Parts: sequence; structure tokens; C-alpha cells
Amino acid sequence: MNDPDELMKQAQDDRLVACIDLARRSGATTIEVRYSDDNEPVVWMAVGKWGENFEAAGAMNPLRAAIRLLEAVIDGGICTHCQRPSAVSDDWTQAMPLEQHVCWYIYDPEMKKFRRGCEGEN
Repeated sequence: MNDPDELMKQAQDDRLVACIDLARRSGATTIEVRYSDDNEPVVWMAVGKWGENFEAAGAMNPLRAAIRLLEAVIDGGICTHCQRPSAVSDDWTQAMPLEQHVCWYIYDPEMKKFRRGCEGEN
């Protein structure tokens, strides 16, 4: 992805901002979105630090790299609110599997943030 217009469009995508917010809410003290254009194709990566540990994920565009980073740190974790296993998705158009057993953090396009599945539960 070398098209500057497409890169600007993705940089302004509310989902990318929401990814950074969710990383922060999950305990990240730093998060960066970087790219390497040393060779073709350009590769994007998201890097975050949780405590003393760094995590990273890569993709062909910045949004997908950020989503993959969230998947790496949130999927399989435990929701601190409902104590169910956690998972993340930016696909709000589909029903998530095992909704009764997994607390899905799903991007909400109206609120422009990731909301956890157990929000509003008693």
C-alpha cells in the first residue's frame, strides 16, 4: 500500500483511534504504529508495551496491524469485569461465536470505540 490517499484515509479511520484507546484501556503504556518501506511491499506494524513486556503485530495496512496487536494481547485473556475469556473484533456486522462464554470487545461505529460484551450486565 503505497497510495498516499489510502494511507491518509486509514490514518483518519476511527477504528485506528479506537484500537489505540483499547490498547491503553488494557494497560498499554506505549503504543506505536510504524512501517517499513525498505523492500516492497510496505509492511505496517503496531508495537505496544504492557508493563515490562512488548508485543508487536504486522500487516499490510496500519489498521489491520493495530487489530492484530489487540488480538494478540486481548484474545484469550480474562475480562476484569465479568471474568469470562476475552476476545476482540472490529466486525460489528456479524454475531460473534460463543457470546455467552466469551466477552467480546467489538468496535461500535456509533460510539467510535470498542465496547465489551458484558457492558450493561448486572
